Amino acid sequence: MTDTPQPHISGILLAAGLSTRMGEPKQLLPFADSTIVETVIDNMLDAKFNEVIVVVGHCAEQIQELIADRAVRTVFNPDYHKGMLSSIQAGIRSLKIADIKKPRNAFSLMLVDQPFITSTLIDKVIDVYAQTEKGIVLPSYNFRRGHPVIFNYKYADAILALGVNSDGVRSLYKTYHEDIHYVNVDTDAILRDIDYKEDYERALNEHT
Repeated sequence: MTDTPQPHISGILLAAGLSTRMGEPKQLLPFADSTIVETVIDNMLDAKFNEVIVVVGHCAEQIQELIADRAVRTVFNPDYHKGMLSSIQAGIRSLKIADIKKPRNAFSLMLVDQPFITSTLIDKVIDVYAQTEKGIVLPSYNFRRGHPVIFNYKYADAILALGVNSDGVRSLYKTYHEDIHYVNVDTDAILRDIDYKEDYERALNEHT
């Protein structure tokens, strides 16, 4: 029996936001031995992604300068002020057409304010995607969906067609629920993000 070839999976990091609730760019806040955005990127680079794409917008120049020595591709989203969906769509538009045409190739969405998601967690989701026939794979903790989410390239057009008044990519979970594989994990790291100063202070206390 012929082994199934490993899918090509592009990791897309959404790092373009305004950080309105934080009051300052959370991407650039100190975390661990670097910053939040660097920590997340390093976790992605240590995982089994074939490439890492960083979508930037707010404070783009500062972020690009900060990550210039890392093996990532940056994409600027001129519409970042319109919200996360615009960054997701910018990341998808940057994908290479040759890869999209291959049946099991995929892209994964990750958020810049989730530095708790380790490369081990990412790889757990990637490994399940490589083994299942489902088109959407995502981790679940206590029946709550988290990140990273992996979408087969066949969903690219559906996401690009979403409008600003839609429920974003979450609308696909309802429409294509039969094509979802949930990966049960034993940590809430897949859920936790850093939106407010209190979240940030708590995260720093845990990582000192």
